[in-house]
Amino acid sequence: MDEDFVIYGRLKGLSPLRLTMRYVLPNAMLPQVTYLALQLGLMFNGSIVTEIVFSYPGVGSLIYTAIVQGDYNLLMGTVSISIVAVATATLFVDLLYPLLDPRIRHR
Repeated sequence: MDEDFVIYGRLKGLSPLRLTMRYVLPNAMLPQVTYLALQLGLMFNGSIVTEIVFSYPGVGSLIYTAIVQGDYNLLMGTVSISIVAVATATLFVDLLYPLLDPRIRHR
């Protein structure tokens, strides 16, 4: 709230709600969206550990079972699906980014 553009908006006489929604929120959301895109890959690693510890049936426990039993075809299939899911989610985040940051444009 002490940035120059916020002080400029305050000097223009903008209301605190408009100042927050128009100036502060878009600039505060950019790092959060970027962090989300970077954390998508780590979500699968955490799911493997969680599913093994709590015995949840899911992709993580399927990967663990494939490793323990030596089923390489199942392992390659589940890892490939995980890669496609992370790549698709990252694509959606990248397509969302220009909506949040007006400096970025798709051509």
